[in-house]
Amino acid sequence: MSKSKSKKRRKSTARGRAKPAAIITCCLLLIIGIICAIIVGAHSSNKKPVLFETNKDYVQGIDVSSHNGDIDWETVAQNTDFVIIRVGYRGYGTGKITADSKFEQNIKGATDAGIRTGVYFYSQATTEEEAREEAEFTLKAISGYDVSLPVFIDYEYAHGPDGELAGRLYDADLSSADAAGIINAFCGRISRRGKFCGLYANSSVLNKSIKTSALNKDAYIWVADYNKSVTYLGSYDLWQYTKNGSCEGINSKHVDENRWFIK
Repeated sequence: MSKSKSKKRRKSTARGRAKPAAIITCCLLLIIGIICAIIVGAHSSNKKPVLFETNKDYVQGIDVSSHNGDIDWETVAQNTDFVIIRVGYRGYGTGKITADSKFEQNIKGATDAGIRTGVYFYSQATTEEEAREEAEFTLKAISGYDVSLPVFIDYEYAHGPDGELAGRLYDADLSSADAAGIINAFCGRISRRGKFCGLYANSSVLNKSIKTSALNKDAYIWVADYNKSVTYLGSYDLWQYTKNGSCEGINSKHVDENRWFIK
């Protein structure tokens, strides 16, 4: 055998060994990339704007309504990064839209104290038309105020006197696709007015009652879950981790506490 043929065979063999190694390396890098995407995705629904400038993994906040009574917002400002204030609600029995009796007092106090502020509306909409009506009510209420965080639709079932699920939304027995359509109708109206939009719901409702894959991609997801970790299977931006918290400046027995994930 000539030396030239021997060299060619050695080169061919070396190239043959290199190909499987390269394939294995590419596969490992792909697996690592997928794992990283899953980890990051759990706290980030999509590539929505990051609304806080911080090096922290998350910022701490509260949500309030008339149930929290009169609030000392200057004191609250020293202990929280953001607040989400209830604008109003639709009655789960009557279907009537009513303003939160403390909304104007709360939003003026929070913004004057320099706290980043978002709002939510407690929905019982059973049609897309009703959802748009709720959005319009909310937009009118926040006009003139510095609402730099999202406007959330609070999508949850009411409870009867014995703790059972009740109310017009629960009784409507909507499909998960219809639920997503109602939420999108609210969020779409909010987005078209130049505001960030979002959805608040508990893990059970998100997992079972809403077709989350059909939700508008610009909607921030705020999940309520009082377990040690979130049991919602999808990605999310905020976690309401307790309804029995406290905050200096608020004298009510219980305060909802939240984490807004940045990374």
